[in-house]
Amino acid sequence: MKSIIVYFLLLLKTAFIPTVNENNILNETANSVLQKTYDKLSKFQTLKYDYYREINYKSEDYRAEYACTKFLDFQNKDSIIGFTFQLDNEQSKQIYNGKEDFFLDKKKKSLKLNNKPIYRDFISLSAFLNSIFTLKQAIPSIISDNEIEKTLKDTTIQNINYYLVTLTSRNKVLSSFGKFELISIKRDFYYKIFIDKSSFLPQKIIQTNNAEPNDFMLTAFKNISYNIPRLAELSWYYSSYLNDFKILNDKEIATIKAKTKAPDFNLEFVNKKESLKLSSLKGNIVLLEFWIKNCGYCISAVPKLNSLITKFEKRKFKVVGINSEDNRKDIELFYRRNVPVFKTLISDSKINEAYGIYAFPTVVLIDKKGIVLYAGNLDIEKLLTLIKNNL
Repeated sequence: MKSIIVYFLLLLKTAFIPTVNENNILNETANSVLQKTYDKLSKFQTLKYDYYREINYKSEDYRAEYACTKFLDFQNKDSIIGFTFQLDNEQSKQIYNGKEDFFLDKKKKSLKLNNKPIYRDFISLSAFLNSIFTLKQAIPSIISDNEIEKTLKDTTIQNINYYLVTLTSRNKVLSSFGKFELISIKRDFYYKIFIDKSSFLPQKIIQTNNAEPNDFMLTAFKNISYNIPRLAELSWYYSSYLNDFKILNDKEIATIKAKTKAPDFNLEFVNKKESLKLSSLKGNIVLLEFWIKNCGYCISAVPKLNSLITKFEKRKFKVVGINSEDNRKDIELFYRRNVPVFKTLISDSKINEAYGIYAFPTVVLIDKKGIVLYAGNLDIEKLLTLIKNNL
């Protein structure tokens, strides 16, 4: 992935310095340009391109880069997400063939298989954030939503003419799969979409907001090709990789199962002034959140967890954070910036292994007797139902 990122950084540094011209748009509008882009994207049977994403949230002291080559095949209409895909970079490869979803760790030479994927397994994939696919899914609702402000300008980048479509959405943010999701705080989000005038294909998207103007997410797309032959048939099946990759069993990769006893622990809080033994919380519904600092979803989880605590503050309900990756200074900085109202314990990898934690954030809900009720993504509706039924 490093070589791909370096390639994009050099390209962005030299190429994406736009010159804006508002007087050469002729009869186009933001909606008409977006419609032409959608018409073009909707005709694709297959799509391959290099994807680069930089998230730089200075207010959260968070920065991350990701790059991969994507191949999307829209010909399999029966798949649960309407297409199949392969995401490939130097560190990993993820493949969804319509029936199975599997992840190859090229460094560890391991293969993680999900042979019964559901829609929810895909909708939060960060590899699709502000991607070409995201835009394709979102354009119809963008055009029809009069509450989303849209402007159009001309811009030139290295003598190539682009349309610059700017969107302003209030209190809602674009998800990986192209839906605008309401957020609980008042905030305007701005999306600058650069569209090639000759092809009507998007080239990059810059997302910012009014609350933290120095925070941004940039995605860029290069080497776009479409309606090309499907990748080699054998490349779509996990069995093709078993000579080079070890398939992990359920014990090695699976989050702890419901109806099993939650492993006990005795861990120290970040402030070093006190510790907590899980078994001491028996008689309470306990929600453990396993999180790390450099995780956008962990940041967005904070207000949701704070809301849960407020909702059940007079009931026997406790929320406890567990962090095995970051040092105390970084955790304290996270707390100052995001203000969780729950405390966090410092742990090591043994706790993650005991609970089968391999992604962040992961939550584990435990009943009053110490039995796991749920483990997985932060599904607020499901958690609310389980908490109410077990209090």
